[in-house]
Amino acid sequence: DAVQHGVAAADDPECLEFLARREVTLNMCPTSNVMLGRARAIKDHPIREIFRFGVPVTVNTDDRIIFGASLSEEYLALYREGTLAADELDAIRRRSLAPLTP
Repeated sequence: DAVQHGVAAADDPECLEFLARREVTLNMCPTSNVMLGRARAIKDHPIREIFRFGVPVTVNTDDRIIFGASLSEEYLALYREGTLAADELDAIRRRSLAPLTP
């Protein structure tokens, strides 16, 4: 039902199709992905392409003590860097708060 991080999925269109078709959610942590070298910068984070491809995503924090970003700061960084628009971030937020259906 969900994959933690899943950043590399952006490199494979077949993988994105599979995830979108099955509605597998990728729980993404942009700041840690940048700090660990999985993305060059927040503005270049693949969450944009993954979300726009139709794969469900959530925005999350990784270990705050190590990476130093709260959930609000993750959303704000994605907005400020132009990675995702406000309406896209709101759609992600709403989906992540919705109860799971069996």
